[in-house]
Amino acid sequence: MRLPRILPALVMATALAAPGTPVASAAVEFTPWTPETIDDVMTQAVENDQPVMVVITQPDWCPACIVLDRSLLRNPEAVEIAALTREWQVLEVYGYDAPGAAFLESQGLSFVGTPTTLLLRPGKNDRRLGEARQMVAIAGVPEDYVDRLRAAAGGHDRIAAAQARVRSAQDTEAWLELARAYLEAGDADAARRAYRSVLLRPGLPADRQREISLEAIVQPTQRVEKDHSRALEELDAWAGAHPDATADGEFVYARVWSLLALDRISEARQLIQTHYLSADTADALATYLYLAFRHPSEVLLEDAEARARAGVERYPEQRGRLLAAHGRILRRQGRLEAAEAAFAAAVEATDPASDSYQTYLGQLEFVRRELAGGQG
Repeated sequence: MRLPRILPALVMATALAAPGTPVASAAVEFTPWTPETIDDVMTQAVENDQPVMVVITQPDWCPACIVLDRSLLRNPEAVEIAALTREWQVLEVYGYDAPGAAFLESQGLSFVGTPTTLLLRPGKNDRRLGEARQMVAIAGVPEDYVDRLRAAAGGHDRIAAAQARVRSAQDTEAWLELARAYLEAGDADAARRAYRSVLLRPGLPADRQREISLEAIVQPTQRVEKDHSRALEELDAWAGAHPDATADGEFVYARVWSLLALDRISEARQLIQTHYLSADTADALATYLYLAFRHPSEVLLEDAEARARAGVERYPEQRGRLLAAHGRILRRQGRLEAAEAAFAAAVEATDPASDSYQTYLGQLEFVRRELAGGQG
């Protein structure tokens, strides 16, 4: 969802600090932490009757994370969230990078994607953040982000509200809202039960049934549980039920993602060749470049870097988008100066009124901080 844009001058003045680094000018005062000091953070939260807010982010490449940073977390003019969180413990964790990913797993915290914001209320006998009472989980940057945080701190329960709507309305959208509330809370099994209730509703159009049944695989199994073996089994069953939809973009992407996660590289490459590299479109190329960048090994990076470089010239109407994709890959390869040049060119090639402009600008600032000796 769209938030008000930040003026470029304000954006350039807003620092992107590393996780756990206090930022004096930020709206939100982040709590310094390490995996070894999290017990102290929880103890202080209990003693002072404070919630713990965990922002699971990836502001080096995640567009919504950059929006959240600039709109709220590191916007000195965001006085509303500053006042709301002033007495809270606020932790920033990079969800897909070491050591953040390992920390989240050790603490028993689940998330659907980045950014995800968790508001937790630890008890005196809780030893991990995952044992604390979860007051809310917010996926992405909804327009009512601050209102949802405030409501949760005041006792509002999104799952209970969604359950009440189901009892009242008993319609498809009510059940989907409940499924997604469970997903945000990391409860995959409860989400599956809600999805099943949706899919059993009479009169559900075939195309809607197909779309929801795929969501019911990708979201709880692949994104929350990250059980890629089970995801492939469920995707195969989905393909058997919908044989005419196996070229669906969401299905192909989900299947390639799980194959890559399981290091079944040759099978993933076959699908990539068929659905992305054989298609002469900027969208297909951009999807492949993202997969190559996100895969936890470097097996696709060399080929992707060459294709990104060529794509910038081949698709001039998508120059900014592909320059930014090239920059991400270069940064992943450790070629920071080349990445800086690519991000700078992406910024130059993009209309400042475009939503993408803020993303490219954030990526440029991030890599410049790395070059200056910071961690982003």
